[in-house]
Amino acid sequence: MSYIDKSFYDDIFCGTPIEEDSLFNRLADISSDVIYGVCNLEPSQADTETETFKKAVAYEVEMLYKQGGIDAISGFAESSLTGVSEHLGDYSISGGTPSQAAVNTFEGIPVSSMAIMMLRRMGLMCRWAYARRE
Repeated sequence: MSYIDKSFYDDIFCGTPIEEDSLFNRLADISSDVIYGVCNLEPSQADTETETFKKAVAYEVEMLYKQGGIDAISGFAESSLTGVSEHLGDYSISGGTPSQAAVNTFEGIPVSSMAIMMLRRMGLMCRWAYARRE
């Protein structure tokens, strides 16, 4: 289940244009799962309906789209080549440039730093043990 739709992404968030509706819907669904998964505290339904939470999902959609779309969740993200260098005998392979910024990942999936910031703002990244008032 996606926490955002294309109209929120395009009209309110004003994200990078994603022309294919089917690709957007798939990325929005995946991003919703990723954002829900990175939270240290389980988001309530009220949390998921806030603009801040929806913006976190939108930032993640944009991150996955810029990291290669569906390939980003399969381990083929653009950031996976950053500063990679392997050597085996005469064989060597290098990718990316060391000057590129490192990308946060969760279980190998790129996660937007802006999304993490939004979740922190909501208190969903807190690691303290406390009772939550409803």
